[in-house]
Amino acid sequence: MKKSIRYFTKFTIKVLIVLLSFVGIILGYFTIVEYRPKDVEELLISNNVETMVELDQDISILTFNIGYAGLGKDEDFVLDGGKKSRPDSKDVVEFYLEGIKNLLITHQSDIYLLQEVDLNSRRSYYINEYKAIKESLGNDYNSTFAYNYKAKFVPFPVSFTNYLGKVESGILTFTKYQIKSSHRYQLPGAFAWPVRTVNLKRAMMVNVLPVKNSTKELVVVNLHLSAYDGDGSLRAQEMKMLKEFLIEQTSLGNYVIVGGDFNQTFPDAKNIYRIKKPEYYVPYQIEDDFLPSGYTFAIDISKPVKPTCRLLNEPYNKTSPNTQYYIIDGFIVSNNIVINKVETIDHDFQYSDHNPVSISIKLLP
Repeated sequence: MKKSIRYFTKFTIKVLIVLLSFVGIILGYFTIVEYRPKDVEELLISNNVETMVELDQDISILTFNIGYAGLGKDEDFVLDGGKKSRPDSKDVVEFYLEGIKNLLITHQSDIYLLQEVDLNSRRSYYINEYKAIKESLGNDYNSTFAYNYKAKFVPFPVSFTNYLGKVESGILTFTKYQIKSSHRYQLPGAFAWPVRTVNLKRAMMVNVLPVKNSTKELVVVNLHLSAYDGDGSLRAQEMKMLKEFLIEQTSLGNYVIVGGDFNQTFPDAKNIYRIKKPEYYVPYQIEDDFLPSGYTFAIDISKPVKPTCRLLNEPYNKTSPNTQYYIIDGFIVSNNIVINKVETIDHDFQYSDHNPVSISIKLLP
């Protein structure tokens, strides 16, 4: 009996050692291959055109979180209360991507600020969406890309068969105007190890555009801020950095426009859409006094109000009592820029869980 107990104990210890060694190897691998961007990185400018921004000229800008062409009308997502981690087939992604490209062409803009654009990800069946969109828009635009998410293998969120896998995704800017410089600024804050090794590394992309007959420059910022931030610590650090950046640009006298998916409700849009399911995604509220002097938010809350995002707890059904809407996409604009118009482009969430938002502006002399 004692021999049996000793044998069982030794066997159990060996099994535990093997399991712990396996877990250690896996965690070690994720740690070694973890994406570790620098605080500031210079970005490649593709096809840099020579046309310069001009004063008192109408400039159209469109921001659009395309949801990696994987979050259209028939999709749900597990972190929003759904079941899936990716669409059912490559054909589905190609259908959504075609719709996204048509939206961009139909609403032709001088500058596009796109978020959640995949380069080589399992969730979008390894389609290079940057390349596809670039070819669709043509040679009139230059482009810059910055990673927001880069991981060899993401094992969550669902199961051994329903997982994200490889992810290469980020924010993408197209512009018809010459770019003087383009940089990726790593946003502060991070998830704890080991979750950090396979999670997002969010950034803001800053493109500096020279302005004809002016010593000032147009600073165009593309960003996609944190969601699913339980205690709000990531969000607080990101917003602090953004505010400091805006203050610095004011001291330089530049024209500034920030566009993207803030994953937060704007002060003027609070309480427009009642939260139906607080156990799912609830965006934080941007503080009323967040903006430094000399800036304003630019969002579309004209009647009838159109949402910029929907909850992915189920496939899209506008008549469902469970359908949840948000206004979390828009712009921040410096007061040396005239805002002509802001408009949410309602495509009924056919190709993404976000609606594009466009703005028309002029730079004051």
